[in-house]
Amino acid sequence: MKLTCKVEVVNRLHSNLNIKSNGKYIKSTLAVGKEPKGETEYFLLHFSTANKSGTKYRVKFIKQVFVKFINEGKITIRFEDPPHDLCVQCEVVQLKCFLNILKSCITGKAKDVKVSNLSSISVTAIDNAPTKLVIRSRADFTTKGFPRTLETLHIVGIGLCNFRREILSLILLTVLDLSNNEIEKIPYEFARMPNLRELYLANNALGKPDVVDWRWLLGPKITTTLKLLDLCGNKLKLIPNDIWKLRSLVTLKLDNNLIHQLPASLARLRALRYLTLSRNSLESLPCSLFQCSFEDLDLSMNKFDDSISTATNIDYSQWDLCVGSLVHISAKVILKHNMFYTRKTIPWTLVDMLDNAKMCICGRPVLNDIYLYKRINFADKFKGTSLIKNSFTSEINFECYFCSPKCLLKLNR
Repeated sequence: MKLTCKVEVVNRLHSNLNIKSNGKYIKSTLAVGKEPKGETEYFLLHFSTANKSGTKYRVKFIKQVFVKFINEGKITIRFEDPPHDLCVQCEVVQLKCFLNILKSCITGKAKDVKVSNLSSISVTAIDNAPTKLVIRSRADFTTKGFPRTLETLHIVGIGLCNFRREILSLILLTVLDLSNNEIEKIPYEFARMPNLRELYLANNALGKPDVVDWRWLLGPKITTTLKLLDLCGNKLKLIPNDIWKLRSLVTLKLDNNLIHQLPASLARLRALRYLTLSRNSLESLPCSLFQCSFEDLDLSMNKFDDSISTATNIDYSQWDLCVGSLVHISAKVILKHNMFYTRKTIPWTLVDMLDNAKMCICGRPVLNDIYLYKRINFADKFKGTSLIKNSFTSEINFECYFCSPKCLLKLNR
């Protein structure tokens, strides 16, 4: 059996000499074979792009196999001689099958398993499994499903109505393009995609349901890896408050939707550099955007000129801005220091309060609902940013929140 995977070879002698490994995984092929003359002598062959002739390891010299993270497609095979560790990354099902065969060879129960002779094992072009697939019509789908080695998948403009659940098994996938289809819902299991970095969902129908389920975008895996998200042309009316959990997001495209208000938590996306919001229904912006470090910002073709004038929207006293409850004070500390929290560590009511937190014009967290609409010169606040803002004046309304009376007085000067 041959296993197409990624392997890092670690020489344990180097660690004794304080020589660090480069930590790079190389596309490789692992194969189990035996000598023609020795029926019980098994070998593990490792071929890679850097070592096409292959390295031969005796199976009987395997000292230990680390399988703690096998459900994530990761194992480590430790050899006693030579002192090498093979760190393997592969699709889970194939990896488990390969380990079963390897276990049979180690325990001597490989009589019923077909193991090839070493002389017949070689790496051919067929072993170079595809990493990219483009589907332009429904006829391009195969009955065997998608290759588990895919890193890039494009299914564009074929009128797909339902999300293909077999995509969930592509754990090596880094780029997924499902643009120009008719998808209304993404399964929540999608949030477990471990390596996805670019997601293109433009011109679908995600905003068609009355209540949009965003769990697919806010899981523990995808929030740490996703760098580009394209949701243009999906008839979306709202963006979830907890979109801030996409901590690695650099590019967010929301053009041609029905969005009339942005969540103040958008500014908690510290890595965000490119934001496009053209052809929406925005009348104002949250003042928290002042804290962002945009390189490109597109707000063209919105309704800023039709927005309401400067006004106080909620009655308040100075005490509302001075001292908060003990819960509010603790919550501000959590937000200020960017502490990690989940519904498993604190009550869900507190999670909702933290997720819905606003941001003051000074950048501090705000947990009250006191705000003013203030017309502010847009260009002055975003100096150094490439702006696309045709079709509205330089002054637009910002929804401003305040952490203290001092910040309120500063804005009204």
